[in-house]
Amino acid sequence: MGNGRKGAVGVFSAVAPAQDISVSKVVLRTTSFVCCLAAQGCGRLPDIQGTSGWSRKSACGYASSLRAFFYYAEQRGWCKPGIAEGIISPRLYTHEGLPEGPQWKQVLQLVKGVKGNSTVALRAKAVLLLLTVYGLRSGEISRLLLSDFDWRLETFTVNHSKRGGIQKYPLQREVGDAILEYIRKARPETSCRNLFLTLNPPYRGIGHSSLWRITSLRIDAAGIQCRRRGPHCLRHACATHLLEQGASLKEIGDLLGHRDSNSTRIYAKVHLQQLRRVADFDLGGLL
Repeated sequence: MGNGRKGAVGVFSAVAPAQDISVSKVVLRTTSFVCCLAAQGCGRLPDIQGTSGWSRKSACGYASSLRAFFYYAEQRGWCKPGIAEGIISPRLYTHEGLPEGPQWKQVLQLVKGVKGNSTVALRAKAVLLLLTVYGLRSGEISRLLLSDFDWRLETFTVNHSKRGGIQKYPLQREVGDAILEYIRKARPETSCRNLFLTLNPPYRGIGHSSLWRITSLRIDAAGIQCRRRGPHCLRHACATHLLEQGASLKEIGDLLGHRDSNSTRIYAKVHLQQLRRVADFDLGGLL
């Protein structure tokens, strides 16, 4: 890895596709894992077992990247055979965890807290409303084009990230007003047709990192305690709120752009957790 990122890409390019992960992810995860070992003074994997605080999904991702590295290292004769096979990923279960997001009253507080007419504020308000009202993914927001909005019919079209294809949504008035205000007062004049643009030239469509900063900074500023602070936590908050309001799992899945109904069933688990809390009361010696 001493030749830097360019050399690392060359190292993994032959192995990563077979592991069903991208080269960039292998490079990033392996580099950060090695840095973690160095920071903790660890020379072997058991030294950090149970102390890293990683989720099982994160640990599984790192294990896949390390296997890709050691498979290639074995082919080049850099290490003894069998190391890759010895890196075992934790078992992942369908719907293992609960989706995490702020409560709906906190979401409303978050949106109301965006004030002012600066470019930063107007862009943030429009983005946050799309995340909370429609539960869009960050990739779906970054791909939105000016031509995706039909202002006469008050609709807009989304190119779904995972499901593929396009879906038309009714444009809620407050969301439409926020987007129009951003376009008229804050969006730079440029040939780029993406709806949301970077703050500085050369202007281009905003990416996931920019959307993550918009969300996380506003959540922190609002004083909301939430372990996850990226755009996806607002997607979860949107779905959970709809469930609480009586929407069916089919309706929620349609809004979120789920191709498979199983993807929406995780929110039924949220509802079950809420029912358990309601039912968890002291009978006061009645039984």
